[in-house]
Amino acid sequence: MNLSAAALRRIAVALQAAVALGCAAELNALHGWPLATGLLAGIGVVLAILGLSVAGAFAFTLCGLGEPEATRPPIPPALQAMRPARLTPWQALACYLREYAAVFRMFNWLQPFCSHRRLRPAKAPGSRPPLLLVHGYGCNHAVWLDMQPALAAAGYHCEAIDLDPVFGDIDQYALEVRAAIARIAATTGQPPLVLCHSMGGLAARAALAGRGKPPPCRGIVTLGTPHHGCVLARYGRGFNSRQMRCASAWLRALAARETSRQRAALVSIFSWHDSIAGPVGTSWMEGAHHVALSGIGHVSLLRHPGATQAVLRALAQLSAVAPAA
Repeated sequence: MNLSAAALRRIAVALQAAVALGCAAELNALHGWPLATGLLAGIGVVLAILGLSVAGAFAFTLCGLGEPEATRPPIPPALQAMRPARLTPWQALACYLREYAAVFRMFNWLQPFCSHRRLRPAKAPGSRPPLLLVHGYGCNHAVWLDMQPALAAAGYHCEAIDLDPVFGDIDQYALEVRAAIARIAATTGQPPLVLCHSMGGLAARAALAGRGKPPPCRGIVTLGTPHHGCVLARYGRGFNSRQMRCASAWLRALAARETSRQRAALVSIFSWHDSIAGPVGTSWMEGAHHVALSGIGHVSLLRHPGATQAVLRALAQLSAVAPAA
């Protein structure tokens, strides 16, 4: 049985609620705590577990824990020259707290309960190319609900897809992205832009670098995409997780299929402090354009004002480019 991302997230929320209620019942039975007080303690336990998981993701990703040196994405000189100053303790704490809040909102509210929401219509439709939104690993299109209003206000007619099954083959996702690009181009008469978060960027690259003539596309903007793999994929589940392991055969084959023109029509936006797609060298692609941000976690990239502005600038840059081929 293949459950949707929304269904999986609702199950996760139910399990968190069960943990909180179980803590309350145990504290009441064993120590005589009032149920309300026990429930607050149980909620605290759930929030603490989430906090530890977010902190662990930062630690594994930024330090490359568990990834052999030979397969870690290197930091090329051009990227090294862009390295920002070290975050102050207060900046690091703010980065962590923003990511914690973004993860809680994204996985406990937007994805499980808001995927039915319609995307905002574009302001002055037709003034910009249409835009296809592609989510990342284990997610659904609801991840775009925070950023999409700004995209619509800038004139982009947005369409979003869900990549199913949740733990499937990225090459299968690429067929879905390819079909969506072709459909949008046919219905609007304009080659669309593609905006992707995380694994979605790999699916979009594979869609344009597949066999046969690619569908008309003005370019791809990737947001926190692990183009050379990520440390945490080693611990993930599913076929797609194995494909995203650092220096995997699938990633090398994808890079070998791409043309220089396709690379030139790609903008990789990433953060030096991404909590999932890292180490940071994974987002650097020779021949592509790059926008490096600082102090923003992986999920925060979907709602941070600095990331949103970087996306809008990248989309405007690609809007003037001839469709990639």
